[in-house]
Amino acid sequence: MNASKRPSTSSLRRFISSRAYVPVAELRRRFGLDDPDAMSRLQRNGTVAFIGLPDREAAKLGELWNRDEIGLELSVEVRAPVAIGIYPMRISRYGYEPAANGHAHQGLRPLGYPEAIGLLAQTPPARDPDGATTAAATGSNGPNAASK
Repeated sequence: MNASKRPSTSSLRRFISSRAYVPVAELRRRFGLDDPDAMSRLQRNGTVAFIGLPDREAAKLGELWNRDEIGLELSVEVRAPVAIGIYPMRISRYGYEPAANGHAHQGLRPLGYPEAIGLLAQTPPARDPDGATTAAATGSNGPNAASK
């Protein structure tokens, strides 16, 4: 890709968001970034990472990283913080609203809804060392307290 056809920030974002993970080498191939010695420095909140891309494209990825739209995978094989891959930070931006015909949407809901919190707050009944359910878990006098 020549200098006039360099990728824009939106095309980088779109390409990265279309996959779960993008190796830096795939970005270089996809956008024709063929400078073999390109290495750029990215910085965010005191964290520094190096990425094998030309300065212009690295700056665009740095913008996306600073806005929390992408994440960087750093190599564990070298002591320097070198980015070897990029992944999208897919934040749930959808909401469930009733349909136009008045019927409620019956789809899955993201965690955080009261129903989900209630399900997580329920705990199984307590058991004593013998494996029997304790009175505290079933009521003050056991499950048949009303029939006695």
